[in-house]
Amino acid sequence: MKSERALKTALTRIRAVSLEGTAIRVVDEEWSDPRDVVSGVGAFTKGGRFNAAGTFRTVYLTEDSRNGLREINYPVSAGGKFEVLRAWRVTVVPVEFRLERVLNLCDFHLRIELGTDRDEILQNIELFEARGEEAPSQTLGRVARKNGWSAILYPSRHTPKVGNLAVFPDNLGPDEYLRPQ
Repeated sequence: MKSERALKTALTRIRAVSLEGTAIRVVDEEWSDPRDVVSGVGAFTKGGRFNAAGTFRTVYLTEDSRNGLREINYPVSAGGKFEVLRAWRVTVVPVEFRLERVLNLCDFHLRIELGTDRDEILQNIELFEARGEEAPSQTLGRVARKNGWSAILYPSRHTPKVGNLAVFPDNLGPDEYLRPQ
């Protein structure tokens, strides 16, 4: 990943994409109230791929509910062999969205421009957090949010052809929205 200063410069040259549709939000039962589903408070508290704990609110969405369960390490059956090591109550909520300033990390050329690759973006952030460090993807999220991006589209670490979204609700413009269904 490029330095923070170089990231900021690169982000001014990158063209945003617009996205509209319905995505899936998988949340712990404690955050299942419709007001909380798209608040980003859970990720603010615990942190996530593009935000360190306690830094800013982020709402994580996916194209596919099964993938969403995998992203939060929920036990999912694989080929009819189901081992439940630990399970907890989650809520799966469709979220209608419209986003105009999306950084598309699914684009290989854009990742090159940012000096990163899929492996760096999707690496285990817990290793950095355990050392009290910010993961490279969290640095990118912080810089992108600070520079006005409303969301980041990125590939799933579990299902490469499935896209995920990290949305910064504080950066949504007047024509952008997240609406739980």
